[in-house]
Amino acid sequence: MGAPPARTAVVADSLVGVEVGVRGGFGMVVGIDRGGQAAGLFARGAEVVVSDLAELTVTGAGA
Repeated sequence: MGAPPARTAVVADSLVGVEVGVRGGFGMVVGIDRGGQAAGLFARGAEVVVSDLAELTVTGAGA
């Protein structure tokens, strides 16, 4: 897509996925809690944790 990681969000439903997003320098890391792992997702660097993607609202997207 051509966007640098710092201007890109990662959405992951695993602890390892969140860790990879943080280590990759992504601008935002969103964790999806699929069963009681919210604390672990936050501990590994997720900035936001939701249980369903419908909880997210994206504003100001674009260049």
